[in-house]
Amino acid sequence: MGPQGQPSTTDGNTDSTVVEFTPGGHVVRQWDLHGKCDGITADAQLGVLIADVNEDANSSVYWIRPGAPKGAQITHFHYNHSPLPQNGGTDAISIYHGLVLISASAPGTVTGSKPAPQPTYPAVYRVTFKPAKHLAVVKALFYDEAAAKVANVGSTLGKTVNLALTDPDSNEIVPASAPRFAGDFMLTSQGDQEQIFVSPHGKLYLANTGGGTIDVITGPFRPGSVLVAVTPCDQNDAPATCPGPGFPPNYLGQLNPWTGQITAVNVSGPTFGPQGMVFIGPGWSVVPG
Repeated sequence: MGPQGQPSTTDGNTDSTVVEFTPGGHVVRQWDLHGKCDGITADAQLGVLIADVNEDANSSVYWIRPGAPKGAQITHFHYNHSPLPQNGGTDAISIYHGLVLISASAPGTVTGSKPAPQPTYPAVYRVTFKPAKHLAVVKALFYDEAAAKVANVGSTLGKTVNLALTDPDSNEIVPASAPRFAGDFMLTSQGDQEQIFVSPHGKLYLANTGGGTIDVITGPFRPGSVLVAVTPCDQNDAPATCPGPGFPPNYLGQLNPWTGQITAVNVSGPTFGPQGMVFIGPGWSVVPG
């Protein structure tokens, strides 16, 4: 079968088969999906397998619920753009902090489209599902010509460059045990011989009660960090006149959950005194509805 869903040249087949095996290799059950299946993963939050078809064009995506009644195990979703914004298909799938991330593969392969790279071509999609409408909504995580920092150790380490991707393909979550980029989302641009690592980011909103404002701190923020608003003047032994010696103004701190030690976080920008805080990611969600 072809990468755009074309019939097989040998038998004309246009379906892919996803098979469930036991650890011993015995077949438990199987499901037929229309198109060439390329990416597949499990989403524990949604309780489904997610599989996409046709990595070059004419793509769509499926949910598979192995435990559902036989006639309700497969749900087929069409994307909210046709063709997709990068004029290609979709490939590997990862679940990253609750987000469904899918590689925007084969950019510029749709007939009549501009060749990759293009600044408007997404490299990775964050996808939300609307089951009632059988619709998968795509938004760009980053683009084929996004700015990135060189990670190779050497004279160019840390230099900002434009990616210029032409072949976004496989993706994965780096294991927590990795010596570098642990917990990051990783995209491979196969033809470009590049790997791109993405750290979580978002915004930390803080109530500045002294200034009567809401202040915002932007990341990136490292997974597992425990950030706290440190309020010395709210301690039981704080002096009547506060801030004062030994009791500085409120500040942002990072808590070591093992020792209880708090370290001040270096921030740039206007002076602020945080009190209540909430962290909000960049509008990413996976919500059935």
